[in-house]
Amino acid sequence: MDSGHLNIWFNQLANILLPHLCPHCRTFCEGAGLCAACWQRLEQISTPFCSCCGRPLPYALPDTRCASCWVAPPPLARIRAACRYDDIASTLVIRYKHADALHLTPLLARLVRRFFDELSEPNQLVIPIPLERRRYFRRRYNQSAELARYMAPDNFAPTLLIRHRNTPSQAGKNRQQRKDNVRGAFAVPAHQQAVLANRPIMLIDDVLTTGATLFEAAKTLQKAGAGSICGLVIARVS
Repeated sequence: MDSGHLNIWFNQLANILLPHLCPHCRTFCEGAGLCAACWQRLEQISTPFCSCCGRPLPYALPDTRCASCWVAPPPLARIRAACRYDDIASTLVIRYKHADALHLTPLLARLVRRFFDELSEPNQLVIPIPLERRRYFRRRYNQSAELARYMAPDNFAPTLLIRHRNTPSQAGKNRQQRKDNVRGAFAVPAHQQAVLANRPIMLIDDVLTTGATLFEAAKTLQKAGAGSICGLVIARVS
């Protein structure tokens, strides 16, 4: 028996001996995802949505661009989110970020896959939003980097964008406070700028709230000479 068949056999045995728990409601279920009830309740985003920022719209518009993007276009060509930040999505993201739940990576990758494929371009670099250093040492991993690595192992570029200024958590801050909090927080190392030159970029993050973090990262990459920039997140608050 070769190693591939052996791995399949061990996985099947593990599923029998160690039944899978739904990561949200903790009931037993088959497979490695959510149970059927939680899948049905998860608010996945589908059309109509803003063609620019990905915000769900109540009805389709002629150019499918929301009012916010008309008034103040974001510094990214497109942003997509797999689902709304509802109770199920928040459980998944919080466990992924704070509970060493890296086993959720395949499930979250499955959620964002359709939009990842839509945003992908030739010669694209996939860059995760970097963590502040103290937060990284406390968690021991960057959840956005783990998702980006899983989705695009060949184009994964975690060192092209750094967070060179420590920033407090964005939680509890309003839109302007979030914007002020991350202003100037990111940088592209000088020796990496040649790698970025005119290359399309996909930024990966976990949750979009006001967009302050994603926008600041995109502006930093633009100043360093990057090409078109898009953003992909697991969930969005609004």
